[in-house]
Amino acid sequence: MKYRELGATGLRVSEVGLGCSSLGETVFEDNSASSRPLLQHAFDHGVTFFDTSGSYGYGSSEMLIGEVFKGRRDQVVIATKGGQLATTLGRFGRLVRPVIGPFRPVIQALKGPLKQKSDHREDFSAAYLTRALEGSLSRLQTDYLDVYQLHSPTPGVLQSGEAFEALERWKDQGKIRFYGVSVKSVDDGLFCLDNTNVDTLQVPFNLLEREAGKVLLPQAKAAGVAIIARVPFGRGLLTDSGRVATGLRTGDSAPAVYAVAERRRLSFLIDNGRRTWIMAAIRFVLGHDAVSTVIPGTTSLAHLEENLAALEATPLSEDEMRRVQAVE
Repeated sequence: MKYRELGATGLRVSEVGLGCSSLGETVFEDNSASSRPLLQHAFDHGVTFFDTSGSYGYGSSEMLIGEVFKGRRDQVVIATKGGQLATTLGRFGRLVRPVIGPFRPVIQALKGPLKQKSDHREDFSAAYLTRALEGSLSRLQTDYLDVYQLHSPTPGVLQSGEAFEALERWKDQGKIRFYGVSVKSVDDGLFCLDNTNVDTLQVPFNLLEREAGKVLLPQAKAAGVAIIARVPFGRGLLTDSGRVATGLRTGDSAPAVYAVAERRRLSFLIDNGRRTWIMAAIRFVLGHDAVSTVIPGTTSLAHLEENLAALEATPLSEDEMRRVQAVE
């Protein structure tokens, strides 16, 4: 494992971190038992950056991280998020979760349609975020957080400033060491750079969604703001199976069919078996020195090992990076 500076925070983090959005229990599945060895395996192989949220798995993702790293808190960097509430489906799932076990296979088959009918909910008020922070601290079994992030706020939330006042207050109190925003778009990231004191920005960045690399990454580097790169596999397309996950989009609105064609135009990266798609995807992201860490998510030990093996693959050459940028 290699390590990079987390912007100007003074923290060093593993180049490949672990996105923990799928760990724990939801109405559709419960992988808590397998998540503990997964977290341990990641740590044993040098992963020190773990990204989660109070909304992941009704808080069970945070609870698992808290359990596994209790007693060695100073050896990991934990980033969590707040502001997202349980959807209408999530609220129903919370009620039936204690008895849902035997029915999960049936519910799993309805996952897509149920999610489409579920309403999104959020709350970035200082009062709610304060409760969310205290809940995260409790579940993670820690008295401080390395990085606390606003979880996909709207432009209106960013412009209001209320949430940032709370973040500054918690930083002064020592409850959080640094703070940032997991942004929905490049424009939101640029607004944060120009109008806030964020330490980190978490952005979608991959071979298909390259917009952040043109302006946001260079400006963040100049400002000393760390870039945490999420969805490095294009929500499923940039894997060797090429299976498109529900809702895959390139940029902000391009349909999945466009992404499939673009993947075809990028196939020179894996010609002659030099790399797998996983290797090419991770190497592309890490080819940008503004990126502090990339956080692929997985619940599979085999997939985790494949992600880590990408670090041994041949980096993309300058010519390959130019060819990627030239793909239209």
